[in-house]
Amino acid sequence: MKTKDIISFAGKNITRKKTQSSLTIIGIVIGILAIVSLISLGYGVQNYIRGEITTVGADIISILPSQEFGGPVSGKNFKDKDVNAIKNVKGISNVLPGWFGGQIIEYRDQKSYANTYLITPSIYSDIFINSFGYSLDSGRWLNDNDKNSCILGYNVAKNTFNREVRVGDRVTIGDNRYKVVGILKETGNPRNDNAITLPYESSNDLFKIKDEYNIITVSVRPGEDVVKISEDIKKEIEKSRGDENFSVLTSEQLAESINSIFSVLTLFLVGVAGISLLVGAVGISNTMHMSILERRKDIGILKALGAENNTILSIFVIEAGFLGLFGGIIGTVFGILIAKAIEYFAKIAGYGLIRAWISPELIFGVLIFSFVVGILSGYFPARSGAKLNPVDTLRGE
Repeated sequence: MKTKDIISFAGKNITRKKTQSSLTIIGIVIGILAIVSLISLGYGVQNYIRGEITTVGADIISILPSQEFGGPVSGKNFKDKDVNAIKNVKGISNVLPGWFGGQIIEYRDQKSYANTYLITPSIYSDIFINSFGYSLDSGRWLNDNDKNSCILGYNVAKNTFNREVRVGDRVTIGDNRYKVVGILKETGNPRNDNAITLPYESSNDLFKIKDEYNIITVSVRPGEDVVKISEDIKKEIEKSRGDENFSVLTSEQLAESINSIFSVLTLFLVGVAGISLLVGAVGISNTMHMSILERRKDIGILKALGAENNTILSIFVIEAGFLGLFGGIIGTVFGILIAKAIEYFAKIAGYGLIRAWISPELIFGVLIFSFVVGILSGYFPARSGAKLNPVDTLRGE
């Protein structure tokens, strides 16, 4: 039997029992749908973050008081002596010590939780304008003479309260009242769009700190070797602190650290989605087993006409592969639509970093994967069918 005849025979077997085939395909559809949407969103976020960090702020070094990036801070906070040690390193343009935490913000009797960033205003504006390319939607940047003033992230001002917060309005943070002097233009990064920026000197009582920092941002002069300077900073801080429990990360390293966290999370979620695919594979295997039982006489006739075991095996294996492929095509389409819908609604909600990553590699890879899953699921039932004795099958045994 020719290859095209085998494929035609397998296709006719699927269309002959549309209801049974459709129910079998649904299991594959659900699994592939979940896998495509999760991979698309997971890699979309990673690619966006990597692109933003490495292209905007490539001359930035971030220093954190812990080696466990993304986890709880286990090291001691930085002090003024650590900041001064960093300033001794050649090739540095600016050093911005700060404190990043969370506070309740109140506006017109409404309360919300927001990221709170305490900084030195003049250094902050220089780094965030020149290195990160941020700009204001309205108002002005903080200056070193400001005391009870603040800059709000785009989402805090526009979407957090029933009424939009405008420049000149006053908000309550902790026990203090602050005048809004500026609103940051939307960046797509929730850490900035949902943040409040305050002068360190007049606001450190919010966190009961003084001359204490949990993040230091360093900008490097144009043309300098960022990696070498990060190593020099590490040596200076080791001398100042007397320990190595801190992190000095270039933009590239920071992107890698964030991506590693998202990669683990994506793999975990895809693993969970794979359970649905496993259920679909069991469904294909069961369908092929029932199909073989129902077509015992057809198998006997084919064998009586000279069909070999490999031919019988090929018919049922390809049929199972088609079931997997059809489920993969439908699941991929719906998975892409769901990922795009999540991206759309996330953007409306102010989470612009949530992107759907769709590529030919993802689509073709998933379709091949679903086809292979179908083949593997149908192989063992098909092998048992190929070994049937033609005499027994024609007798109806």
